[in-house]
Amino acid sequence: MKSLILAVFIACSGLFVSIESLAKAEDLQGFVQVSAQRELYVDYVAPERGLPTVVLINGLTYSTRQWENFVQPLIAKGVGVLRYDPFGQGQTLLKYAPILAPIPYQDQIADLKVLLEKLKIKGPYNLVGLSYGGGIAAGFAAAYPSLIKNLVMMAPFTRPLDGTDNWIKAQIWATRQIFPLNKMSDDDLYDYYLHQIVYATYPQAEPIVLENPFKLEATYRLVQGIRKARPIDLTHTIPSRALHLMIARQDQYINTSVLDEYWDAVPLEARASRLYINGSEHKMVEAVPNFTAAWVYEIVTGNKRLFKGQDFEGYPYRGEVRAGDENIKVGRE
Repeated sequence: MKSLILAVFIACSGLFVSIESLAKAEDLQGFVQVSAQRELYVDYVAPERGLPTVVLINGLTYSTRQWENFVQPLIAKGVGVLRYDPFGQGQTLLKYAPILAPIPYQDQIADLKVLLEKLKIKGPYNLVGLSYGGGIAAGFAAAYPSLIKNLVMMAPFTRPLDGTDNWIKAQIWATRQIFPLNKMSDDDLYDYYLHQIVYATYPQAEPIVLENPFKLEATYRLVQGIRKARPIDLTHTIPSRALHLMIARQDQYINTSVLDEYWDAVPLEARASRLYINGSEHKMVEAVPNFTAAWVYEIVTGNKRLFKGQDFEGYPYRGEVRAGDENIKVGRE
């Protein structure tokens, strides 16, 4: 109503601006400069009045495109959505390719902080990070705890994948036995074998890394830059009732026990909700987008049942979430 009155007033003043342009004045799709050397690609839809904004942080092989089916239900309800491509991903990767150096996760955190300031999105923030993005979200929360309202971590990176890490360490041990005079440090050898395993396995496990000539190398550089991060050591920095952990029951990459171990390290007062999603793989926002979007909507709009540190079981194809005898109806696939 206020937008209509304003539009009429402007029209009467001889300076007509459409209602649609007023409603969309803050939306943005394009590059935003975050430093003298770097711009990030952004797809931002501003919230309707009084509704929150969610900040989405990409999974390892993601770009803004892979969130599409997840964001539409949120936008339809008036929630603001910020998607962006960090350095090494999506449109930002294509702008700066090839990337031939490690991409430190600390730089990604710093870039996000500046981006939010440039877009004038007011905190505290609702951060939603998938996998790699969960690791970045955890680092952001540790660096700026006062800026966190909800920390939604979807199958997050909490430590290197056990299979990969153990294989690389075995190769380093073998190298030391066979080539005792090898002058490479353990860190250098780790990166050498990490490069091999990314190039040998990712094209089959994640064919999207072949969508352009630069993505596979950039993916390695992203992994290289976050492999030493330890979100499990940062749990003491999470604000009260801020952490919402989402775990896919059929995750093909991260064992449930790894994420349960992370949850157990979180102080009781910081735990808000832990949701196990039945019938979903690791990339839950693609596997069950309507269901995961509905759960995030309940979080960011303040459903009080989701802030008691409880465990929930989610059933996407019934549109139900259960905790004991309690049954919450959410979006159905």
